[in-house]
Amino acid sequence: MKLAIIGATGKTGTAVLRVAVQRGLATTAIVRNAAKLTIPTTVIERDLFDLTRADLHGFDAVICAFASAKKADYPRVIRSLTALLTGTATRLIVVGSGATLYLDDQRTKMVADRLPFIMRSASRAHLQSREILENAGVTWTYVAPPYNYLPTAAETGHYQTRTDVLLYDHHHQSTISYADMALALVDEVQHPHYENRRMTVAWQ
Repeated sequence: MKLAIIGATGKTGTAVLRVAVQRGLATTAIVRNAAKLTIPTTVIERDLFDLTRADLHGFDAVICAFASAKKADYPRVIRSLTALLTGTATRLIVVGSGATLYLDDQRTKMVADRLPFIMRSASRAHLQSREILENAGVTWTYVAPPYNYLPTAAETGHYQTRTDVLLYDHHHQSTISYADMALALVDEVQHPHYENRRMTVAWQ
């Protein structure tokens, strides 16, 4: 299986890259600065917005773990990637924002509704990105982390998933580590359950 990881030097991307390489997937890291990579793998060193259809040709899946402080970049990224993948069999898996999750099964309120005003514009950008992805005509999965997304917490090897409602563990905490999120993402690449659906992950 051939996998490309966009943003493979970021926290999520590095965690995903580690799992993918450990499992023996034919993995390509797509990064702006290859010198920042800490895990040996095939590399495409290019700005995301300079990628071509040829760069993404032949991959079974592309995981986009792109992160930016510029809110407007997120919809732009999804438009760019979906344009490159339209008409191909490559699946696009986007690691997005937990702000896009519903708070409960009633699906009337979202996490975004509880965020401080200063964070609302970023939430809107992520919601717009998700809508673009869902309507682009590519095979997609939008992955939203839970409320607490922990970069340094240990891997447990255990997690739960569902579609678009915030998950809680048995302590009523909505939490996952980057390491366990990476396991869930690579598991989903290898054994798809959420094609053309939203997905969230949390500890059990």
